[in-house]
Amino acid sequence: MVQELNTEQKQRINLTLPARDLLEGDREFFAPHLTRSGFINELLNRLAPLSDSSITETVERRREMIMVRLEEKKLPADTIRIAAEALLTPYREELIRKASSWPKGISEVFRLNNQNVDLFYQPDWADAKYYDHKPSKYMKALIEDYASRTLYQREGLFFHEWISLAQTAVAAGKLLRITTLNVRREKVTWDVRVYQVLPNDAGLHHYIVGRAVLKGGLKSEEHIASFRVSRLVDVRILTSDSIRSGSLSKAEKKELEEKIARQRVQFLVGDREEFVVHFTKEGKNLLKAIQYMKPAVSYIDEDDNYHFECPRFQLFQYFSRFGEHAQILEPETIRDDFKGWYQRAYEAYLGEPEE
Repeated sequence: MVQELNTEQKQRINLTLPARDLLEGDREFFAPHLTRSGFINELLNRLAPLSDSSITETVERRREMIMVRLEEKKLPADTIRIAAEALLTPYREELIRKASSWPKGISEVFRLNNQNVDLFYQPDWADAKYYDHKPSKYMKALIEDYASRTLYQREGLFFHEWISLAQTAVAAGKLLRITTLNVRREKVTWDVRVYQVLPNDAGLHHYIVGRAVLKGGLKSEEHIASFRVSRLVDVRILTSDSIRSGSLSKAEKKELEEKIARQRVQFLVGDREEFVVHFTKEGKNLLKAIQYMKPAVSYIDEDDNYHFECPRFQLFQYFSRFGEHAQILEPETIRDDFKGWYQRAYEAYLGEPEE
């Protein structure tokens, strides 16, 4: 019999310190609008159908894959069944071993929302025997397994639905409608003909890459763009017959591939702009030494100022490391942004650290 939950729906789970710390970091990265309790609920709900800790469901997925491959060999039905079970038995045993192997840690108490009460406290819970009929042990396994993975894998799990929608849009030749936030935290909606979901060059984040135009815009107004999945507000496929195709031509795919080869995936977003930067002698040395995120130099003018053409995001990410050794001259708006950023940093060092 499955353990019952108290009437206040207060759930206690035991988590290792690394897992507890990682939860807070991922909440800030993936869902800063949620409370810690809200993030844990959302995470558990998204992990349950995907995680290896959902043993029965994971084994059944593997069974389907094995059966398809064995049936291709046109073997007798009994032979296929016996062979599949022989392959699945050690796989299932390893999943069970892993689920019970997580070390003890510190208690975490949060309120389980109604959706998760229904999900985790089902009377006919399939995995009950693997977790001593205690949903708290199952929840611990879900979170510990999640915390053991890389940032890229965790992002893929948390945003699995949006990534799947983008991949489905590619396969079906449909437009994808993406909502983002601009620098003023205002919602901006895009229609995207998706090329692929790709990692950035560091292999840390998923980007939806394709040709984008503002919602309702014309195909002729499209430009190549990329959108980091973990920074999106909403993603959906446009299915109406009156909506134009989301497919890309061979020529458009080739253009995208060539641009990705020249620029990194994360810097395809937005229009490229020209920036003028003046360096000290040490700044020029830094320019030679720091290669990560480095924009290409367009040319050096007669005043020894360097001209770059790249997205604003890339410029800030790269030159914010140079301090006094690089000065943005143009455009004035970016110069003011850097001035304000350094001013705030200076003022922070004048006072006590904030809580």
